[in-house]
Amino acid sequence: MSLIVANELTCEFDLSNPLLLRLLTLQPKRLLRAVDMVNFSVKKGTTYGLVGESGSGKSTIAKMVAGLLNPTSGSVVLDGKNLYDPATSYQEKQAIRRRIQMIFQSPHASLNPRWRVGDILAEPIKAFGLISSQHGQNMRVLELLDQVGLSSGDIKKYPHEFSGGQRQRISIARALSSNPEVIICDEPTSALDVSVQAQVLNLLKFLQNEFSLTYLFITHDLAVVSTMANNIGVLKDGKLIEEQTTNEIFMNPEHDYTRILLESAPKMDF
Repeated sequence: MSLIVANELTCEFDLSNPLLLRLLTLQPKRLLRAVDMVNFSVKKGTTYGLVGESGSGKSTIAKMVAGLLNPTSGSVVLDGKNLYDPATSYQEKQAIRRRIQMIFQSPHASLNPRWRVGDILAEPIKAFGLISSQHGQNMRVLELLDQVGLSSGDIKKYPHEFSGGQRQRISIARALSSNPEVIICDEPTSALDVSVQAQVLNLLKFLQNEFSLTYLFITHDLAVVSTMANNIGVLKDGKLIEEQTTNEIFMNPEHDYTRILLESAPKMDF
């Protein structure tokens, strides 16, 4: 059974000039359809890779699945529950937010530079009311640091005291802090050196096996997603043009655009 289902997911952005100017110049509305009737599903404990060039709509889909951006039409269903059902209560929405977390592309931008690592990791724990005592929160933060390969001494440091790869480990720890079932990885290694990319990807695979996590992995790089995904969907101009298992995509791509992506993909050594 699928844990996440995207059904005819569509997102349009209004790029029109202000209404008065359009009335005076007789301009029509200008709508950009960033995501166009996209369908896919992700089984529990597996990784679904969404691949496409910049502007293909993959990050917009990530935000809609994470609950950060309302779709124009269509639905995102988590374990049978529509994230955008108008009847969903605030308490239900909070429960859904806890179950879906996100790792962003840039660890520089996603971590508050004024907060110590301990505060960064404790924030979701407090926000969702997972652990009430200060001692319990501190113990959970130390556990998270250990799970991503950092030390207890890092709890008092600020983000700028870490390398890019270490900052992304902190971002991963923050995503884990609410005990999620689904983690959306939006280009999580594109800002890192190749050697560090491999370390972060291996960490993500270890954590998936350890906690039965389900990943939606967003990337422009087929070489990266080949090491992570069970199934791959290829996006072009907001449309899902091809969807196959990872092996089938690499052995027998059906679309010319997919072949171009494969030819341009670098090789990664693990």
